[in-house]
Amino acid sequence: MNSCGTGERPSDKTYHSFVIDLNSQTRYLAMDFTEVPAMKKKSAPARQPSIYDVVKHSGVSIVTVSRAFNDYPHVSQRMRDRVLQAAREVGYKPRVVSKRRVIAVIIGHLDILRAGDYKTRLISHIVQAASKEGFLVEFIPYDAIDLATQHHVDGIIEVGLTGSEIDKLKDLPRVPTLLTNNQSPRKSWAAICSDHYQESRMATEHLIERGHRRIALILDELEGWGPGQRQQGFRDVMTGDKAFHPVVLSAEENTPLDMAQKMLEEGCSAGILLSDNAGLAIYDALVNELELHIPEDFSMIGIENDAVSRFLHPRQTTIEQPLAKLAEACVGYIAGKALYRRQVKAPSPIPSRLIVRNSVKTIS
Repeated sequence: MNSCGTGERPSDKTYHSFVIDLNSQTRYLAMDFTEVPAMKKKSAPARQPSIYDVVKHSGVSIVTVSRAFNDYPHVSQRMRDRVLQAAREVGYKPRVVSKRRVIAVIIGHLDILRAGDYKTRLISHIVQAASKEGFLVEFIPYDAIDLATQHHVDGIIEVGLTGSEIDKLKDLPRVPTLLTNNQSPRKSWAAICSDHYQESRMATEHLIERGHRRIALILDELEGWGPGQRQQGFRDVMTGDKAFHPVVLSAEENTPLDMAQKMLEEGCSAGILLSDNAGLAIYDALVNELELHIPEDFSMIGIENDAVSRFLHPRQTTIEQPLAKLAEACVGYIAGKALYRRQVKAPSPIPSRLIVRNSVKTIS
């Protein structure tokens, strides 16, 4: 490469041209040697206060500071004020992150959930009520209960656990905890339920008004608070007259066909099928296995399932549990205690209602 210039550094705004011979082809290259002014050094920005400054100034751990900023439920108001005051004094402004509001629903084993049963319908209402209050819902099976302690939740709702399973619940987070249609074994937990005593009493009185005296009560199980309340309501009505003949059967101990046959063997003219798991199966056994006509041969009252009961033939007279009100009461209780720091009491048992349709015969 031969230079066409003097070889000295050019002055400002001076261009030098070079000729490059590559394979007998001539190329001209223009280069600008204009001097660039030296960049001024910028001064380093002042250090912004960090969470560690708050830790040092407040004299508490970084975990406590973080929990105070994130409104963790187990941080006392006094400690929260101390941390926030330290943050103001050092000029630290925590970045506000939208915290998830979560309700954990502890359920029995997943394989017992069926479309349309009591537990599934109650859970659906809980999800709807939680959504209105801005909560997400996490489902935690009983056999994976440790997940409730691993995740931050604002409250816990139990659905469908047996009494023995509830007694074994340990080490749950110290958040508002509710049992549904059950009794609470701990003072720190609350219980919200429908009026099980009223449900069976109301159904029994309706059958007696229609002339029935030999009546069967079908339950999923005989032990526990809910079954005990239903048996009591049933017997309180049936023992008022020596002509009444009460029969109580458990779906836990009998097949649907066995229960249908036992009701007939006992001479029952009607049955109150307050079984979430076997009610429709017993109806099927009566109609299709034993070929009975409802209500001409046998009268029955079941549990309301709005997706099924009104479409059966004949349309079924039922006891409708207040599942939507039950769910709203559960979510409202948790919202009141966890979000608004209110002293909230669980409501009294919520009344159910009798829906009269066409499955009960009047006996003269």
